[in-house]
Amino acid sequence: MIREYDLSDPTDLEMLKSDFEMYSADEWQEFIDFSLEDGNKRKISYDERGCLMTARKKATYHSHPTVKQMVWALKIADKIEEIKKGGGKEPTEKE
Repeated sequence: MIREYDLSDPTDLEMLKSDFEMYSADEWQEFIDFSLEDGNKRKISYDERGCLMTARKKATYHSHPTVKQMVWALKIADKIEEIKKGGGKEPTEKE
């Protein structure tokens, strides 16, 4: 799922927070574990892995990272879900 948020719109910010809260700390950990598997290390960058770790930490304490970090973490989650569905193919960026 490609997510687009208008960060100046309060409604979109609430949707963003809701989408972020949809994932538990355990689910963020699953994304991190997936990114560390041998076949996936090159598909998920070091910085993206760090963002996932921040997301997991914030989810553990029921708080929110910055808006930009939430958007980035959700895009990485989408990327990982696409890789899982596509049998290991890296999704193409549409920007």
